[in-house]
Amino acid sequence: MRIDSIALRTPSRMISNEDILRYIRDYNQTQNREELESYCRKIERLFRRAGAQSRYVRDTGAGERAFDLLRDAARSAIADAGLVPRDIDLVIYCGIGRGFLEPANATFLVSALGIECDAFDITEACMSWARALQVAQGFLLTRSYARILIVNAEFSVYENGYPEIFKMRTDPEIAYTFPALTIGEAATATVVTWSPDAWKFRFRTRPQFASLCNLPLPGFRDFCLPDTKVGANGVHQLVAYSSELTQTASREMTSFVKAAYPDVSGIDIWFPHSSSESALKIMATRLGVGDRLYDKVFRKFGNLASASIPAAMCEATKEGSLERGMRVVLCPASAGMVFGLMEGIY
Repeated sequence: MRIDSIALRTPSRMISNEDILRYIRDYNQTQNREELESYCRKIERLFRRAGAQSRYVRDTGAGERAFDLLRDAARSAIADAGLVPRDIDLVIYCGIGRGFLEPANATFLVSALGIECDAFDITEACMSWARALQVAQGFLLTRSYARILIVNAEFSVYENGYPEIFKMRTDPEIAYTFPALTIGEAATATVVTWSPDAWKFRFRTRPQFASLCNLPLPGFRDFCLPDTKVGANGVHQLVAYSSELTQTASREMTSFVKAAYPDVSGIDIWFPHSSSESALKIMATRLGVGDRLYDKVFRKFGNLASASIPAAMCEATKEGSLERGMRVVLCPASAGMVFGLMEGIY
């Protein structure tokens, strides 16, 4: 499989940590001023600890729409691959952000591109883009399709959080609510085609940790065993136990990588899912990969869910850190919990 092109589009409205703190103050004007300022200091410390600096969200007041950014990313990726829309045989829509439970969100993009081809969705939290790559390679190897477009539109800030996430929380509530303040928005589009150089995919699933990160829909209790951690913030509100998630992800991914790569020197660059820059730096040290683990997405864009790795690859290409012929490993950790290692030549 060959990754021919990757395009990234982010909305225009940049939100800084200071903006978030101002929103918290505005949302809680009836609260005790001293307690409110104490709460803001806690949130500010957590931002610094995680390495969060900014994130981008839609300017809804100016009419900015997720679908327009997605369509623009798709057209750009197709053009960068030297193709036109009618050359695409299959569109796979992946990720958390979506506008429809049915039909497949991919079908709306296919229609907007003015083409007719097969299209379906893949949903597996922050692992979705990596899974889509795996599925795409399977199709390419069997020559079922020749040119596949993988897209995501990770736009869910207004749909799953704002403005309720600005409400003051108790210390126990901060533990699973703070990560929602680091979420950003983006659309990515990736064109993949057949190549004799197949990528290697490995996954490790630890379902006993599934409740540590969840974003429930109405009626979710009918679809899981009773668990106080699931739906702790209510429906359409992210629950992410950041400390436990970080510790578990670091432990499991470090073990996974060491088992798969006793010698890490042969890998030119590593691309993780970015939900905490400080956690990535610690993992890079433990694995002995240093600055070959790309960690620059979170500070600029926030947590982009399944768009995190394609966004990182796009940014790394622009700055010259990622070049053709490099051996890369994608190493996402996702809610579930699921850990992935995907190795290939870029």
